[in-house]
Amino acid sequence: MNQYLQSSATAQEGELCVGGVGVFAGYLDRDDLTAKALVEIDGELYYRTGDLVTIDKNGLLYYQGRKDHQIKLHGQRIELGEIERCLLNITSISACVVMKWNDDYLVAYVQSSDINEQQLREHCQSHLPPHMVPSIFIILDKLPLNSNGKTDRKLLPSPHFSSVHLTNTIELFL
Repeated sequence: MNQYLQSSATAQEGELCVGGVGVFAGYLDRDDLTAKALVEIDGELYYRTGDLVTIDKNGLLYYQGRKDHQIKLHGQRIELGEIERCLLNITSISACVVMKWNDDYLVAYVQSSDINEQQLREHCQSHLPPHMVPSIFIILDKLPLNSNGKTDRKLLPSPHFSSVHLTNTIELFL
């Protein structure tokens, strides 16, 4: 579905919505969550997954990332998962997380013991548009995990911009 809750055209990115008899009726005593998760279209209830997909002419779906990991930075829409996938293409990186910091910068946290910031920056500059290249890369031996085994973003160290030379052209104009 597109932003207007209409079926997306072939190759157009949209949110995956699931309908049918298996869709739940809502969250118990959580009308706020129910309103965000469920939408009624033509009398049928659909669950909004938060997953962004495209569909090809054969009806096959292609996962593009999460809707809730999309940000706007300096007027540009950025899918953080796209930057993370770019970094994960480097064989020495076993995990990474990219976050927007203070509404002005992209910070990449990388789990690796065999890479430096310059290599990460060069890789991103050769595979991503300039506005998607992180301003700072923080290399850690291990990313902190929560009890569910997912990266605990609250435990990631704060970046220290004072000791970093920003090279992203967008930041140079700020």
